[in-house]
Amino acid sequence: MTIKERILEWLIRPEDFYIRKYIRYLRKEEEYLYIRSLKLLAFYYRARKNRLGARLGFIISAGCFDEGLKLEHFGSVIVNPKARIGKNCIIHGNCCIGSNGGFPDDSPIIGDNVDIGQNAQILGGIRIADGVRIGAGAVVVKDVLSPGITVVGVPAKSIRSGKE
Repeated sequence: MTIKERILEWLIRPEDFYIRKYIRYLRKEEEYLYIRSLKLLAFYYRARKNRLGARLGFIISAGCFDEGLKLEHFGSVIVNPKARIGKNCIIHGNCCIGSNGGFPDDSPIIGDNVDIGQNAQILGGIRIADGVRIGAGAVVVKDVLSPGITVVGVPAKSIRSGKE
């Protein structure tokens, strides 16, 4: 992004501006918490992230996502602090990734390059393979171990992908 584009974005402040700012605060919190071990700066960025997250509807703890997180829209994205999500995850709005309320508190483990659709729910101590696409409104409560498939529905079931 050029300087001119950054200035224009700062003046207009579209939805993407605030989402990128949130992700930047999240990554700074992780850097100062886990890499540099400067707790005061980690607290500062956590406070900024949480303040902006309250406006955008995001509740994401540090350390849940690997690199390449992309939030497509703002609006209720809730991630359990114990969930682990791989690289290049795409999340559309109104998603929940968390436990199913059981004991012990099991949370999902999600692979790389997963695309999570609008209003999808991923609940419980399940595993999702790399490259899985989760359809809008799907409720995933069982393991999805086949890489590259698409799951949809309540409860989520795989569908044929491809060129039928």
